[in-house]
Amino acid sequence: MSEPKTSRSDGRPDARRATSRRARRAGTVGLIAVLTWASCAIWNSVKPLPPGTHVSSLPARLAESQVDFIDDDSHHSTTLKREFEAIGRAEQLIVLDLCPLAHELAEQLLLRKRQRPNLKIVLVTDPRNEVYGGTPAQTLSILETAGIIVARTRLALLRDSDPLYSSLWRLGIGWWSDPFDEVPGETTLISELRRRNLKANQRQLLVADDGAGGWTSIVMSAASGGAAATAKVGLEIRGPLARDIVASELRIAAWSTDDDRLPVAPPTMGRGVGTIDARFLTEGAIHAALRDVIAITGSGDSISVLMGTFDDRQMVNAMLRAAARGVRLQLVLDPAFPGTRAAAGELVHDAAGNVEVRWQAAAAPTEARYALIRHRNDVWINLGSANFTHRDLDDLNLEADVELHMPARTAPARAAAELFSREWSSAAAYADYADESAATYWRYRLADVTGLAMF
Repeated sequence: MSEPKTSRSDGRPDARRATSRRARRAGTVGLIAVLTWASCAIWNSVKPLPPGTHVSSLPARLAESQVDFIDDDSHHSTTLKREFEAIGRAEQLIVLDLCPLAHELAEQLLLRKRQRPNLKIVLVTDPRNEVYGGTPAQTLSILETAGIIVARTRLALLRDSDPLYSSLWRLGIGWWSDPFDEVPGETTLISELRRRNLKANQRQLLVADDGAGGWTSIVMSAASGGAAATAKVGLEIRGPLARDIVASELRIAAWSTDDDRLPVAPPTMGRGVGTIDARFLTEGAIHAALRDVIAITGSGDSISVLMGTFDDRQMVNAMLRAAARGVRLQLVLDPAFPGTRAAAGELVHDAAGNVEVRWQAAAAPTEARYALIRHRNDVWINLGSANFTHRDLDDLNLEADVELHMPARTAPARAAAELFSREWSSAAAYADYADESAATYWRYRLADVTGLAMF
């Protein structure tokens, strides 16, 4: 007997069921992947801050003679000289947070360590590849061999400023990529991908005892040294503020290195006497302090800002509200960043004539980052490493500023005003780099909201 013919449709239901099962499995895997990515992005945007961050110290009362405004327009010679002097006086402890570390400064640390073998020296620094402006790995190794504690900041413990990208990095590459194994002086794919996380330790400061029971703190507004270094400003402060700075830095060093030789912070010192109140501010605390001071300004007051990048939405809105109250605003900004040009355009356009913007020289922008706020007979100076950006002011990067509150007649207030006046008079007109186009503005707003901005 002949075999019955098999229908051509036989097996098709099974094939369809198999295809459907595969599609469901793929959908389930895809959903799990998206949920994992989203969970990682959300957690690393809101997770608790590590110790030593978001610091707002109690005010330290200082005499005018304890505060020097450093106006360095000669290739850092003034700043380096003060740093050398502070290192040369130290007998107990030196704490630095710098990147890059100038070669001359590294040599001075080694010299002082040889002179005082029992002197504790702690360097907290960004682990970035030297191609991107980091300290050469060989320099850090030499310091460690000499007995200096080097804490390469573990940036992964910070919140993500670009969670959409950084969550993919954490899940796909970051867990097996060691930032300290990069080839010195070379750009690699891994180092470039890591750089796009937009994480950095940008604090620029040095604290040292003075060998006579006192302390010297130097807080700067830009990187110390390096071939591309430009003019910058800073503050040298003698007195009790040092304790708060050292305490914050040692906490960061504790979660950035396993070295058990870390010293303890100096004991709490008295509040002091004088006419100047100084506070140490870091990360988001800088943001809060600036908004608080700007909020009290009114008609007849003024705000002067010398800054590289300015595009933080809360700062833009605070400035617009101040202008609406009759506050006069003058800003000298770097035109190299589209977001800054867009924010400047918004300020000029919406501030009813109370905001003036000029631009730093494109060929040699200053590295000064400070705000000078005048309210009646008082002046506030906020100076340090932070630009007025989302990354720098919202607890994402490591930043450090000092806030000084003092009478307008004091020497630091006059020096800061003189520097701003000089920068203002030499700056380019707003029209030279103005960009008030809708396309630039909305690209800036979209990049700010999504975290995809490279500023």
